[in-house]
Amino acid sequence: MSKRYTRSIRRSSKVVILGALSCTLLMPSGLVFADATKVSVSVPVASSDVSMTDQMKLRIASGEIQGSESTSTAADPAKVKFAKEKAVAKVRELFPILQDAEVSNTTLGITNVYPAPENQMVWDIQWNYQIGNSGYGFNSQVDAITGDLISTYISFPLESEESYYPPKLSKEQALIEAKKFIAKAVTSISVEDLKINDVDYGYANQALFGPVQYSFYFTLNKNGIPSQADAMNISINSNGDIMHFSKSANALSYPSTTAKISEAEANKKFKDELDVGLYYIPIQKNNQITDWILGYRPDSSSTYSMDASTGKRISYDGTTVPSSPVTYSDIPQTKDQFITRTNMTQLTGEEAAQLVQKIVTLPADYKLQNQSLSKYYFNPDQQTWSLNWGKGTPYSGYQIHYSAQVDADTGEILEFRIDNYGGAVSNQDTTIPKGLTKLSKESAKQRSIDLVNQLYANASSDLKIINHEDSWNFIKENNQYRYEFQRFYKGTPVGDSTVTITFDQYGRLQSYAAYRTAGLEKIIDNPVIKVSKEEALESYRNLYTMKLQYSQFGGYYTGNIEIKPEIQLVYTPEPTNLITSYQVLDAVTGKWVSQYDYMGQATNTITPTDLKGHSAESALTTLVNYGIITPDEEGNIKPDEVITVSDWLSMMVKSISPYIASQGYYNNMENKSVAGVDPDDTIYNVVSFAVERQWIKNDNSFQPDKELTKEQLAVLLTSIVNYEKMASHIQSDTSVSQFSDAQAISNKGAVALTLKLGLLEGENGKFNPQQTITKAQAATVIMKLVTLQGKTDQMIGQY
Repeated sequence: MSKRYTRSIRRSSKVVILGALSCTLLMPSGLVFADATKVSVSVPVASSDVSMTDQMKLRIASGEIQGSESTSTAADPAKVKFAKEKAVAKVRELFPILQDAEVSNTTLGITNVYPAPENQMVWDIQWNYQIGNSGYGFNSQVDAITGDLISTYISFPLESEESYYPPKLSKEQALIEAKKFIAKAVTSISVEDLKINDVDYGYANQALFGPVQYSFYFTLNKNGIPSQADAMNISINSNGDIMHFSKSANALSYPSTTAKISEAEANKKFKDELDVGLYYIPIQKNNQITDWILGYRPDSSSTYSMDASTGKRISYDGTTVPSSPVTYSDIPQTKDQFITRTNMTQLTGEEAAQLVQKIVTLPADYKLQNQSLSKYYFNPDQQTWSLNWGKGTPYSGYQIHYSAQVDADTGEILEFRIDNYGGAVSNQDTTIPKGLTKLSKESAKQRSIDLVNQLYANASSDLKIINHEDSWNFIKENNQYRYEFQRFYKGTPVGDSTVTITFDQYGRLQSYAAYRTAGLEKIIDNPVIKVSKEEALESYRNLYTMKLQYSQFGGYYTGNIEIKPEIQLVYTPEPTNLITSYQVLDAVTGKWVSQYDYMGQATNTITPTDLKGHSAESALTTLVNYGIITPDEEGNIKPDEVITVSDWLSMMVKSISPYIASQGYYNNMENKSVAGVDPDDTIYNVVSFAVERQWIKNDNSFQPDKELTKEQLAVLLTSIVNYEKMASHIQSDTSVSQFSDAQAISNKGAVALTLKLGLLEGENGKFNPQQTITKAQAATVIMKLVTLQGKTDQMIGQY
């Protein structure tokens, strides 16, 4: 089950947005340093014959829903200027493929997400497209006032979406076509006001194999000032078909275009107030912590956007925040502490639920509805119970749900939350709870200390409380207290290891999240710091420059509170080096280090130095651009270096599915050894991918570290193109028998096949089956394989 709730982002972490622009389209640009993400929660629709607005009214009238502030923003049919029929006709005109599609429903207003968008004057068109016995459903949205297209995502296969190389349209040509589409789809703006994202993501966000699709992200200039609040994302395939379009649908007002603070003043203020901290920072590869560094990174509050009128920092809910350095206080040990279980038998789901219910106050009519045991997302070595409490039908919309994650071995509660879908009003506090009194500021802090001792193992020795201002600790919108704790290791804070607790004014737990990063044993004790804090500050000061722009703040739902959206004129820190901005500064080596492998990560950060003039320069350069191979720190590719079998498989898997490793594709399964490779091996995901597609056998015959020979490559290529049966049929083909070393070839059919496909060739009358393969030769073969797409009866490397 997907997790449908807002997770607070670590204060000192950076949100990766390179490969997710289409998903984060409406996020403020400053969300690189965000405390919370924008989230819309989809609510299940009971019937397609009744609009969601009517369903909500019926359910509120029946008492099933107790009401939501978001439902008060309703569409007004009297204000419609662009009729429903015109909206449908416009979408059909923009997407000719929809001429044969059926409109199953059209409603005015968007009420199936929470919080409901501010702009309800939107036509929501539900489409159904039939291909044979398969039906595809998706929707389009059109502004009912301006007639602008807001979004459409073509979710069914097009005949033109075949694989071939090179693409018919270059990226530059696709950009021209994208702008032409926008000019027709969004007539209320001038295309001249569009500003394409300055960052060139190269080919890092797409596979070398498969249909080619380009994605472009635009912001809009409003009165000559860039607006991150008005953004557009468009995807177009290499045939010129628009596959996806989305734009901001907000109808928010823009403030004054006059900044009272100059850009020079904003930059000076930023540099003066910037603060960095020294942390033990985990380094993750393939979704696993492989190393730790002692490094500097900026305090998030000092990298917030700055109000262009006041110069004050603005958090992502639109409120001002102090720019003072982060300070910590010790946590006293209390009498009631968490004790780790020593029982060797794992907890049952019911036992885990009982541990939660000892600390959490659940309504009397709420029952445990779901329990499932699985690997914990943040640490695959942990088995956790996912627990859900509710009333009535499990996961029925518009009711409050209680959820928790409990370590099945230790009994430690890792997460607890209250999911308030649809903004249903809780009757929990209509009267003062028996035996409880409202907390004062002092007693609230003590309550947080009591709770963290009860919930977190060794809290008093491993954690310190982060000293926030009172306005941060008390959330006045719902009368809740919030406290945050930082994990320490030998006197130094541990990156990405914090604890956040919220409780109501009577001390009842509302949410708890303990991010305990695993693998501290990998930390090297007593590292020698060679970079001073002042040197680190100077490096980070030079990394950013303040840019004037409009940004949206709020517009998301967190902690059961809807943060209303608004647009403000701000100066935002923009990186002068995008790659470095997603890295941290190693305090020992002075080098910038990537903390994560992330989706869309630009891998060609270092220009290759040893390819110029090489016979395989073109093929190798293409693989570098796609992130399939990467230069070392000196820029060397080492094209003539002999590769192993696992090197070849890694190159092929990255060519077909670039993120198979960084996404941790197999980490949520009950991993077992595959082809003799254990789950903790760095090539496990690659081997699992190859076994799934039957490129290699799932037995002990696989030798990943063996140097790849030419005949082995022929066998692997045969399985990749899925022509093993054909290869067995042409064992006696003359293309092989003509070689003087034919007797040395064991698998003559595979060799014959690769010769006929033009993937491999002989040399001086010999095939040289035992010749080892270099990186350059492998790159050349991969590019030959790419050009075969669309010319064989089988999809190459795909299912």
